[in-house]
Amino acid sequence: MSKKLFHILNLIITVSLLWTPFTSHATEYTYVNTSEQLYTYEAMVEDIMQLSSGHEDIMSYESLATTGQGRNIYLIRFGNLNADNKILITASIHAREYMTSQLVMRMLEEYVLNFDLPRSDGGSYRQDFDSVCFYILPMINPDGVAISQFGIDGATQELTKSWLFTCMNSGQNLTQIKSNANGVDLNRNFPIGFNQGTRNSAIPSLSYYSGITPFSEIETCAMGDLLNENTFLTCINYHSMGNVIYYGASTNSPDVANGCAYMANFVSSINGYRKEYCGNAIGSFADYFGTVEAAPSVTIEIGTRNPVPISQFTNIYNQNVFVWPMLARVY
Repeated sequence: MSKKLFHILNLIITVSLLWTPFTSHATEYTYVNTSEQLYTYEAMVEDIMQLSSGHEDIMSYESLATTGQGRNIYLIRFGNLNADNKILITASIHAREYMTSQLVMRMLEEYVLNFDLPRSDGGSYRQDFDSVCFYILPMINPDGVAISQFGIDGATQELTKSWLFTCMNSGQNLTQIKSNANGVDLNRNFPIGFNQGTRNSAIPSLSYYSGITPFSEIETCAMGDLLNENTFLTCINYHSMGNVIYYGASTNSPDVANGCAYMANFVSSINGYRKEYCGNAIGSFADYFGTVEAAPSVTIEIGTRNPVPISQFTNIYNQNVFVWPMLARVY
């Protein structure tokens, strides 16, 4: 095990055992509306722009790519924008799991708007995030999200509408779509374990179609390029559902496997979710991240059904809002 990873893992253990709970500041949304079920791509874009205005010293954003239906895949940087320590956050790679975007943006709002205010523990978010920059992909699959939220009306291209009508005619519910507008499950479109899942589809579908080749999709190419251009210490992938933390893969090196287990224990000590080892690689982003970055990651699954009902949001938020600042303290 490298000295750096060993040091990080020891810090994770220490912090998870000794951290003092603190209270978040905001109780009602200023920008991110958490009272409505549909957190749309358009609402997210507006929230990004409003949150960043006047906070350019701690938050920036850019578009990594434009999807086939013309929506941007946004990357947000938050914290110490010049820090070498980088942590990656991903959300809504699966369309029906769009509450993860709402959660990520609401947590970001809490940190940004209260960055310098003292907390009940005597600290501040500025102190927590002083040595780390969070790279946040708040909605990786905006085309799929639009379809999950608005059905056929969420699609803009006839080819997309064609395969969606096929799904509808076979009795499938478009609210349950995980895939992008091409019918590709983006979390099966990465090279490590590609097309090796147990529930593969051979054609474009609402879920489990890996695509023709790894990185066949604009969205996954953007994520691959981001890893090529940066070195990340760890990654949290937000999914739904199950109130569970998934970690590890059979393709992980011993160091990364240990790191994933420690990360799972650390996050579980904060949000209280149960932990479950993933097993064989299936072409997921977590599988790819562990191999390319040689760094640990975890997948946090929120809620009890998909799409997650808005009635569950407050509890999910309260369970998870402390994870980023506690993780930032480690680095």
